[in-house]
Amino acid sequence: MTATTIPIAPIAPYSHRLATAEDAKAIAPLWQAFAAERESIDPSMLVKPNFDFEKYVTSQIEKPLSFCWLLEHSDSIIGCLFIYYYDEAPPANLPEYLIQQHNINNPFQTRRVGSVLGMYVQPEHRKSEAIQMLAQAAIAHAKTMKVSDIDLLIAADQTGMQAMLQRAGFTKAAVQYTRHYDISTDAELPSLHPPHPELPDVELPTPIAIPLRHPQTNELLRNSQEEPVFLIPLVDDKGELLKSSSGQNVYPELLLNPATNSWVIDAEDKLVTCPILRDENGQVVENQGLVQFSRPAYQIVDGKPALMRDETGNYVFCDVERDKQGKILKTPDGFPIFKQPQIQIRTYA
Repeated sequence: MTATTIPIAPIAPYSHRLATAEDAKAIAPLWQAFAAERESIDPSMLVKPNFDFEKYVTSQIEKPLSFCWLLEHSDSIIGCLFIYYYDEAPPANLPEYLIQQHNINNPFQTRRVGSVLGMYVQPEHRKSEAIQMLAQAAIAHAKTMKVSDIDLLIAADQTGMQAMLQRAGFTKAAVQYTRHYDISTDAELPSLHPPHPELPDVELPTPIAIPLRHPQTNELLRNSQEEPVFLIPLVDDKGELLKSSSGQNVYPELLLNPATNSWVIDAEDKLVTCPILRDENGQVVENQGLVQFSRPAYQIVDGKPALMRDETGNYVFCDVERDKQGKILKTPDGFPIFKQPQIQIRTYA
């Protein structure tokens, strides 16, 4: 991902800059050496044979909110630092039941985090001033992203790096211990994957259809004819699968009834979905790699929120705010700003 260059003064003969996907081939050997060093000090971290580091580096650079800073010497790349950002708070447009689930499973206050994936500098260039320049570039950029915390993991034998971080204001938050066990290749292994309910024997209308489950009971969702209900990817005007910028199928966002905490199915036994959001050029709107959908409008009925409908019984969705050129207005986090319809308050005897 690209970003504005941070004005950190170069230290001759070293310089730094932000990496692009075109640098992946030059960065790959550095990251392979980083992985080898990690493997040598931590027996639990074994590098896969014939791993494609160039594809890995390219993927990291192209990810949203992921950045790679380079250290150069005489126009050659001799070091790199990867950092990615995430918000522990759930997105504001997440369905209410998922927000509730997040709150149940997270006892700590949420943070805005800059997480350092790793840093590597060729041994002959491991000079404190060069390493500090690379680290300061990443720290300065993290500040522009308004993070509340920067997290990174340092090997126990990297005492020099630990001292540099402490001088920069970092504190030692934890000490990690590891013990490796060799497992026989013919051993019968118990599953460590989270348990999930087995799907009944249902015939999928398409191989990429997803059988839906009730958000409260987790039972298979069925329509009035007791037929399973499926989530099917969206298609464009030509009937071809709609793809996100990352090439993934786009599944519709379902309308949730706040009164019953269940998906809305209309009189024709079809799922009611939120309209996909498009910009002034008709292109699908995304934020942080996620396709955006219109928000449902609500009204207050007997003191409780309820989905709003128009005079013909159709569900009402909020329009987005646009400027004079028709461009969608967005929050500082990149989310579209929706117009809030006048809330109707109704009381029934």
